Amino acid sequence: MSEEVKDLEVTENPTVEEPETKPEVKTVTMTQEELDALIGREKGRVKKKYEDYDDLKLKLAEYEQQVEEKKRAEMTELEKLQADLLAKDESAQTLAQQLEALQTQMKQERIVNAFIKAAPSVNIPSDRIDAALKLADLSAVTVGEDGTVEGIDELMGSLVQSYKFLAEVKKPQKQIGASTNGPKDNAGTKTAEQLLHEAAEKARLSGRAEDRVAYANLKRELGL
Repeated sequence: MSEEVKDLEVTENPTVEEPETKPEVKTVTMTQEELDALIGREKGRVKKKYEDYDDLKLKLAEYEQQVEEKKRAEMTELEKLQADLLAKDESAQTLAQQLEALQTQMKQERIVNAFIKAAPSVNIPSDRIDAALKLADLSAVTVGEDGTVEGIDELMGSLVQSYKFLAEVKKPQKQIGASTNGPKDNAGTKTAEQLLHEAAEKARLSGRAEDRVAYANLKRELGL
């Protein structure tokens, strides 16, 4: 009896196995033409993507080229401006040099004119002025802002002291009523010989070409 109850209980509570649910696999079937078309569309999308990138890259390169050309154009204008400024600067320097040379020439002419005017004061005759100018050291003579020549008197004094033959020695005038039958006065000739001797000694000792020229000129002028 008990066994029947057990069997009945087992029968009344049977184990129910639920069916396993699996995802439904959907099979897609395509023809070869449809597959080729799909692949072509994918390739087209990829190609268009890279075409857009290449287009942007080309536009960027063109922009960079335009910027570079503009930069070069601006640099060229700058270089032209620099060249113009340099030319103006060189022109200004040239004018300044010409002005300085002209001022120096004018000062030199003033000094020479003052030298010629002062020559008679130290008994330098006109025919010896050229030789005196060659022997003179004009570096100590200056010209003031007002055009006054300074130092010319000191120069003339030292010049005739160093080159005595430059100064003309005047012969003493014969007294009125003096006898014309007396002995011949050789003082002038003697003085000329002394001057010539001094010039020769100076040229020999210094060895300078100016001294030799001065000696030759003096000898010719004195007729000795």
